[in-house]
Amino acid sequence: MNITKLEFYLLIINILAFIIAAINSKIPSKKPDGRSDIIVAIASIAGGSIGALISLLIFDRKAEKGNMLSRVIISCLVVIQTIIYLIFKGFISNKITFAFWSILVKYPISFIYLALINIITFLFYLKDKKAAEKGKDRVKIATLLFLSFIGGSLGALLGMYGLRHKTNKSYFTIGIPLMIIMQIFTLFYLSNI
Repeated sequence: MNITKLEFYLLIINILAFIIAAINSKIPSKKPDGRSDIIVAIASIAGGSIGALISLLIFDRKAEKGNMLSRVIISCLVVIQTIIYLIFKGFISNKITFAFWSILVKYPISFIYLALINIITFLFYLKDKKAAEKGKDRVKIATLLFLSFIGGSLGALLGMYGLRHKTNKSYFTIGIPLMIIMQIFTLFYLSNI
């Protein structure tokens, strides 16, 4: 088995990101949420997002407001970095097109899915907004972000700014646009394989 320099680098950076994220999940800091995620973020951006995500899933499984932004960023980076790796390995068409919407035309079920998940996501944001106004049980943040992640990011964006809901929370104001970028990147890649 021949390992390239890129693969060796990715192996090392993911091991480091795993260790850093594991330590970070156990050591409190002076931040209000109890942690300092900047080193984990740097390691993830440098290519160690898979290691960081695995560490979070093992050592820090409880989703809280304090760790939500790092979870969103790391999850989006896993998808984006995986696609970049596949492109570097040659798993892409020789004829590149930037018409990423062509995948939606070629496979109408994908268009139907995206339309439905965005409507559902918007309705969940609406439900949460109404519950917040009435002081009732709210929709979990993890649910709103998960719906956004699996394709409902445009519905989330519309829910955020159209309903003026969750616009002061960084895991939404940073996370949702990042998810949109990730989803466009994914559609671009799928239209070029």
